[in-house]
Amino acid sequence: MICSLNEIEALSRKAARGAGMSWGLAEEAGKAVRWLSDNGFAGPWLLAELLRRNDGTPYADLVPRPSDGIWRARSGPLCPIIAGALICDRADELKAGAALRLQEVAVPLLLAPFAAAASRSAGVALALEWQGVSLLFGGGAPKLDGAAGATATAGPVTLSTREGQAPAGGPAAPDRHVTAETFQILESFAFRTYAPATEASRAGAGAGSERD
Repeated sequence: MICSLNEIEALSRKAARGAGMSWGLAEEAGKAVRWLSDNGFAGPWLLAELLRRNDGTPYADLVPRPSDGIWRARSGPLCPIIAGALICDRADELKAGAALRLQEVAVPLLLAPFAAAASRSAGVALALEWQGVSLLFGGGAPKLDGAAGATATAGPVTLSTREGQAPAGGPAAPDRHVTAETFQILESFAFRTYAPATEASRAGAGAGSERD
């Protein structure tokens, strides 16, 4: 099916929330998927892969823990939404020429929207690289080099500066296609946000029931 970017963002946000992300991270996930779709990538499918992979995993196991200059998770791959939000907070370090190294990231392409934001914030060209894939930012539309099949494969990731401006890619056609399987997966996570009806909710209560 073909969805609008607004629909993609809203469904992704609600699915991320249903998967257990905080409202803030769910907002970031929705914006990230919209960015990916707007730049010609299969954003909803990438998020569905991430949510399936991380379903039931505690937040503490997914958050980056810097050690010896490398970001690691306590257990398994890092979550690219959590790591991406932290990358944006540390854009000034990239401006100073420091490289960020992440030991292993699930669905690395989901880092792309955050790398693009960090590139704009720091005013430098950046390269996001993993497993023979390189995504360049800073000269217009992002330019992907390498095996597109590795976009959802977990692996070590490096984000580093590039001299001058990154080569400008041509404008990509938005990818607003969502397969029935992907839509069903995201909807199943989104459905978790719907609280069952109770006497209190029928009376208009429940505004304070939001999970942290």
